[in-house]
Amino acid sequence: MVTEEELAEQRVGTWIGPWAVESVLGVGGMASVFFCRRADGCVAALKVLHAELAEIEAVRKRFLREGPIGSALAAVAPLCDGLPQVLEAGATDDGLVYMAMEVLEGETVFDRMARHGTLPVGQVLALGERVLDVLIVAHEHGVVHRDLKPENLHIGNDGRVRVLDFGLARVLDPLLEDVAGVPEMTKTATGVSIGTDDYMAPEQALGLIREIDGRTDLFGLGATMFRLLAGRTIHGNLDDARLLIAVATEKAPPLAMHAPTAPPGLCAVVDRALAFLKQERYPDARTMRADLAAVRAGREPPYATAAARQPRGAMGA
Repeated sequence: MVTEEELAEQRVGTWIGPWAVESVLGVGGMASVFFCRRADGCVAALKVLHAELAEIEAVRKRFLREGPIGSALAAVAPLCDGLPQVLEAGATDDGLVYMAMEVLEGETVFDRMARHGTLPVGQVLALGERVLDVLIVAHEHGVVHRDLKPENLHIGNDGRVRVLDFGLARVLDPLLEDVAGVPEMTKTATGVSIGTDDYMAPEQALGLIREIDGRTDLFGLGATMFRLLAGRTIHGNLDDARLLIAVATEKAPPLAMHAPTAPPGLCAVVDRALAFLKQERYPDARTMRADLAAVRAGREPPYATAAARQPRGAMGA
């Protein structure tokens, strides 16, 4: 049986729509990414959905939503530089579904994490702040990413942090949904979870699609920061079935338990983002961003500190 890696190599030297494939940049679970060049000299990272997935209408639509959503967010918030530029998206006559994006020079947070295991506190703080800058814009315009994880965060050689893969995003703003061009699919089947288990919020693991909001993304960012500081995911190394059950039923352990050298203020921020009940997390990305800025400045995080002193549930809505 031919693997996706072998299929990707076979595309080198061929054309995908107007794009000539020059090399393979990577192969993932859903898509392959190629370095391509157009006849006018424009280069792009061409993300091509795997053929068997392209035949599934819901998956194909979600994939094609990523570009328009990112472009729409960039249009309403031109000063936000945390979104990659999408050049075009479409399908070829022979069924290939693709999206052409700017070529990003650098690495994903996952790649950096794989090399180093954990990252310094200063890098994690800076990463969290930059991701929250994007989430502030996205959430204020009704877009919830739903799949924040190290693989979907890119650190450029210029230091810019970009949030990738809005293909699973839930669009809550009717105006932006119209700009995005593809209606939101809120549920594929009862109880089906959307996201990546290690970084998934409990409401996602339970398949409670309509319960997902901006606080779900804050959990995903908190889970990513936990992994980068502790060197392990929230629930450790479990098989898929046990992991999904743990995500749906068990609280995240305190960060200090697995990252004892992390500053207490940073632990308080991550722990607040990872609250099992979403009403006990940060109310929005802007509030979490302010707490991280306080930690960076050597102060106590005001919201997390106040919330810890309140009776359970008193800070939530």
